[in-house]
Amino acid sequence: MSKLGNFFRKNPDRLQYRSEFIGDMNRQLQSWVRVAAVISLFAWLDFAFNTDKRLHPEFHELIYFRLGLPAIAALILLLSFIPSLTKFRAASLKILMSYILVATSWFTGRIADDPNYVSGLQIVVMIPIAAPVTFRLFMSMQSLSIILFLASVVIYKPNLTTPATAYSMNNLLISYIIAIAFSFMLDRIRFDSFMKTKKIELKNVEIEAQIKRINELKTQQDGDYYLTAQLLHPLALNELEPSRVRIEFFTEQKKKFQFKKWHSEIGGDISSANTVVLRNKRYAAFMNGDAMGKSIQGAGGALVLGTVFKSFLHRTQNDEMSRFMFPEQWLHDCYEELHHVMTSFDGRMLVSAVIGLIEEESGFLYYINAEHPWIVLLRDGEASFIEEELTLRKLGMPENAELFRVKTFRLHKGDQLFVGSDGRDDIALGHDDNGNALINSDETMFLRVIERASGDLQHIFDELRKTGDITDDLSLVKIVYDGAGHDSVTRADLATIRRQAQSKDYAAAVEELDSLYAENPHDPKVVYELALLNSRLKNFSRAAALGEEYCNYDPSDLGMIYLASRSLKYCAGADKSVMKRAADYGERLILREPMSFHGIVNLADIYRRLDKREKAESLLKKAEAFDSENRAVKKLRTLLTA
Repeated sequence: MSKLGNFFRKNPDRLQYRSEFIGDMNRQLQSWVRVAAVISLFAWLDFAFNTDKRLHPEFHELIYFRLGLPAIAALILLLSFIPSLTKFRAASLKILMSYILVATSWFTGRIADDPNYVSGLQIVVMIPIAAPVTFRLFMSMQSLSIILFLASVVIYKPNLTTPATAYSMNNLLISYIIAIAFSFMLDRIRFDSFMKTKKIELKNVEIEAQIKRINELKTQQDGDYYLTAQLLHPLALNELEPSRVRIEFFTEQKKKFQFKKWHSEIGGDISSANTVVLRNKRYAAFMNGDAMGKSIQGAGGALVLGTVFKSFLHRTQNDEMSRFMFPEQWLHDCYEELHHVMTSFDGRMLVSAVIGLIEEESGFLYYINAEHPWIVLLRDGEASFIEEELTLRKLGMPENAELFRVKTFRLHKGDQLFVGSDGRDDIALGHDDNGNALINSDETMFLRVIERASGDLQHIFDELRKTGDITDDLSLVKIVYDGAGHDSVTRADLATIRRQAQSKDYAAAVEELDSLYAENPHDPKVVYELALLNSRLKNFSRAAALGEEYCNYDPSDLGMIYLASRSLKYCAGADKSVMKRAADYGERLILREPMSFHGIVNLADIYRRLDKREKAESLLKKAEAFDSENRAVKKLRTLLTA
């Protein structure tokens, strides 16, 4: 609840940066004045001279509302070519948007018994959501819209007693509520993004452009679906740069529709991929999500998920501090941001998802699975799951943070991974003797389908359709690793180490290994053993450097991550930057293995040394829950109490 309260609490920075923030939004508005004016010139002409006359010949004044829009648009278009009036472009676009909302509200109120026109008002109510305007202005426009609509209903008294009109009025009310809720949330997200990078709002400009581009599509209820599908498109792109990792998408949404001459589909599944650089290493970042609900409800969840994920990707690409994170920390921050937004809907918007990072050079996979179907590996023609347990609930589920864990997997050359929504398993196999539908309950069926299709996405889809009817949205992400990868190293096969270890003559072993290291400083086996032996000899500075070097080669070794963190802690002294590195490695271990007792104690001690008492206390309580009588735990409690 405290996190939710922080989301609604006014940011103190808003007062300081208010004018700059509004100016940035106005600059975004200015770039679309001419496009909006041109679209508005023609948006209502067909209604004015054709549709309105056939549907409502008794409403002669309706043509003046229709012609008012191209008149204002023409004036704005002409004035936009006058350089001295450039600063008024944003204001003119707000006037144009206000006119559309006000005019539509008034004349729709007069003919509110026509569901076709009410559905058009629903679309218009949603239009200002994506526009970069302040929440205060948005509420002013929506309030005026509601007042004018109700006033028109009172004056002209349309028949609202039929079931059809009651249904359309209910939809209109829901549209206002959703519009206000989304505008409130986006206003805060926009400001937070502006403060961090000032570039994330470009995506909102794209969304606004798409909304304006389809203003003419307001005559049928399917216009709502078409609009949402257009909004989702730029969020579900594979923007991965060419590398050793190749990613392919396949999406088949259950809800298909036709709007005028356009055929499209809509649903709650979404996939996205891009390239990110963390600590000077390139990673393929991917996401496959499935939002709760069907059709427009699921698409709303996918829209929020895609927007927040893409904003997080862009921030990583544009923010130096974000690019300095370890992959585990990146996944944790990404999860926290997505989960925070989903939780704000109080359980009404839940999303299952797999989010992952693949290091392009080594093929090492870091991922989280929030109650999504398990990832499948196709290696040497045989398909299998790379995970066997549920560790994290859906995004938006309360009290989910304690279950967070970053999982890992090492890819070999030629390996193929498959991530997909539950549409891959929800196959209708026919009916039983009583006529009840038989739904597939064998999750391993998908493994056999992948093997028969040899990993080809289109063939997988065809094989699933041969098996039965697909009853849900289906999205698949195929990941192919073409690199050589790195072999994991757990213990060096060095006769020197075995011989010296028997007599515990670690100094002599280090001396011989130093000779080997001088000959081949890139041999991970030598680095591994040198790090261990230097740690035993309490040469923590050397152990830390070697530990970091080895972790860079083989990030799968949790023991070496712990060694690097512990060694950095002991050699840091008063150097806070070195201690911060120790904390980063400690966080890596805890994010991968939350139940690591020694890792928890080590990280608690590091935060104590960094004067981060709250974090140290929290970790110490976890350690005490494991073993309150442990000597290290008691000592740490004494130091924190002193």
